[in-house]
Amino acid sequence: MLTEQEKVRIQAIIRKRQYGITLSQMKQFFKKHQHAREIGDKKTMEKIECGLLISGQYDKLSEVIKNW
Repeated sequence: MLTEQEKVRIQAIIRKRQYGITLSQMKQFFKKHQHAREIGDKKTMEKIECGLLISGQYDKLSEVIKNW
């Protein structure tokens, strides 16, 4: 387990180097993937895939986002 200080340090490095995505960006990808699934746009879905999205567990992903 990481200490709180280690977590803060890692997050600062990530922000400084512009790695990762913001919570707002994640929410946008989440909505795009859900819409793509609804209309059968597999190409868009493939661009955005992660474990929870692949299986269509949108409710669980929103919980992950809430607790982030």
